Amino acid sequence: MKEGLKYKIIPQFAYLLQRITSGTLKIEVKNKERLLEAKESGKSIILAFWHGQLWFPAYYLQDQGYVGLASQSRDGEYISRVLKKMGWEMVRGSTSRGGARSLLKLIKKLKAGKNIAITPDGPRGPRYQAQAGVVYLAQKSNSVIIPGGVAFSKEKVFNSWDKFQLPLPFSKVALAFGESIEVEDNLSDDKLEEYRKSVEDGLNKTVKTAKDMLGEMI
Repeated sequence: MKEGLKYKIIPQFAYLLQRITSGTLKIEVKNKERLLEAKESGKSIILAFWHGQLWFPAYYLQDQGYVGLASQSRDGEYISRVLKKMGWEMVRGSTSRGGARSLLKLIKKLKAGKNIAITPDGPRGPRYQAQAGVVYLAQKSNSVIIPGGVAFSKEKVFNSWDKFQLPLPFSKVALAFGESIEVEDNLSDDKLEEYRKSVEDGLNKTVKTAKDMLGEMI
């Protein structure tokens, strides 16, 4: 199959699969008010999820004006096309290709009042290790970081670097939002690492919260 045809067929199939599957899910959300609190403070939001969990947040946040980041790779092209079908605005780039340019574009979006969702361990890992880029984004745009976590009662875990999680039909889903992280204006290298670790710990804690929620749902 030609590459151009793949870029049309595969995203359309993934989009339809998402719509069919997501409509069967039983969803519970915890601490959603933290998004409202951040919005009322006048600051833009940087939602952070681990890369392997991005499927459900992409569905949950669709058609809400969020901006996403996808790499310039072939996989990034597929992801970008699917998310655009779901009402996302996409910026292309990564820490390895087009990194500085994509960060500047995201900062501009945040300063304009847009909210973004990002995967701090993407696009290539290491898995569950937050990169410093998310802290830089928050600092330069005066935005607040809110970690998110997801857990599924039934899922397909792929043999990819991020152990990508796909909820199966009729799965129970727990979605949690963690405590907001506000970054200081002037950061030393030590402070940058401290905030990076705070994001990483916040993500892991929020995933655990989602898993605990799921235990109560089952």
